[in-house]
Amino acid sequence: MVYLKILGQSILVLDSIEAITDLLDKRSDIYSCRPRFIMLVELMDWSWNFIISPYGSHWRTHRRLFHSEFSALGLSWHHPKQTRCTNGLLLRLLKHPDQWHEHIRYQIGAATLDIAYGIKALLKDDPLITLLEKQVAITAPMVVPGRFLVETLPVLKYVPAWMPGASFQRVAQEGKAIGIEVTEIPFDQVKRAMANGTAQPSFTLNCLQRIDLSGDVKSQENVIRGCAASIYGAGAGSTISTLTTFVLAMMKHPEVQKKAQLELDSVLGLCQLPSPGEEASLPYISAIVKECLRWEVVTPIAIPHRSTVDDEYRGYHIPAGTLVIPNSWAVLNDELVYPDPFTFNPDRFMKDGNLDALARDPEAAFGYGRRICPGRHVARGTIWLNISCILACFNIEKPLDAHGNAIEPSVKYISDLLRHPEPFECRIKPRSKHVEEIIRGL
Repeated sequence: MVYLKILGQSILVLDSIEAITDLLDKRSDIYSCRPRFIMLVELMDWSWNFIISPYGSHWRTHRRLFHSEFSALGLSWHHPKQTRCTNGLLLRLLKHPDQWHEHIRYQIGAATLDIAYGIKALLKDDPLITLLEKQVAITAPMVVPGRFLVETLPVLKYVPAWMPGASFQRVAQEGKAIGIEVTEIPFDQVKRAMANGTAQPSFTLNCLQRIDLSGDVKSQENVIRGCAASIYGAGAGSTISTLTTFVLAMMKHPEVQKKAQLELDSVLGLCQLPSPGEEASLPYISAIVKECLRWEVVTPIAIPHRSTVDDEYRGYHIPAGTLVIPNSWAVLNDELVYPDPFTFNPDRFMKDGNLDALARDPEAAFGYGRRICPGRHVARGTIWLNISCILACFNIEKPLDAHGNAIEPSVKYISDLLRHPEPFECRIKPRSKHVEEIIRGL
């Protein structure tokens, strides 16, 4: 643990799973709040986003609704949507493999739009996907401690936008406008579709159909509106980063790729693609998913928690209002748990041809305690389906130089709230003519 104080703000960094479990899990009643988030909540009015909401009745109401549709037991209605978008990705990769990163980004956006609202994205340049991406882009820097001075000196929120040094106010104004659009435009589109009988199954439709008409309908709609708008920010960006890491890992480790393809071919044959729910029959693919979540973790520093009362831990006093920051990078690179942690090695999760039940799952990638990502089951399912289908259909290879020699890729990441690899090239080729025919027939 590391404790420090900056301009009067107490900060506690937790760098072991034991300390994280003791405080964020076992004492979750006092460590589940969030920082004040002046930019997001007070200046941009994003209180609708329960991911950043303070711990309390508002958060519990939103979390309960979200959990009703995204718990591990309620995933079956997502499967057709995940399959459709994965099939779309395979077709795009076949036609334009050099644009693989754009294809991943767009198809994950399309899947999220479909799951949240039942809206089918345009083949390209869908304005709603662009809007959702703007939401993530403007949010990411605001949850990083210390990025904006107003978070440390709240009195600055009263400084007018025209004053020198008040550029944060203009950022907040832009963010507020984006928040209004992202909560209203797709939600209203679903309501119009409901009115004319064309609404497709989705989180929003399912929740609207369960509204208690004897209660406060507007209040219930606002909860649904906020939860739906939070879905993309809750998981799309991390899913895209994880799949990009997967491509990089397969290019650097062809032996892992070959082993995975042998498993796919032996279990499914050469005429069938993986389907949601088949994880148990493809344990090595599941091990690759786990290692992609662990290796080069997308969120090395989790979104901060905040203590609500004074506490004592291991002889140390933790004042109320302390920002508690879990160090996921340290947890997922612990040499005692993951030997040789900087090497991509899915076999660390395997034993005797099956997943090792005793190997620690890298769930730390999704957060901790009551603030763990509520959409993690959908995210893992989406990552698994995309990885398994890509490996079943394509070989991922290193690019070649002018002389036909393989170019060794570097592992360099851009650090922000969500880490992602620096842009890199690769070759993605169908495994056979038969595979091409299967993809074209999807």
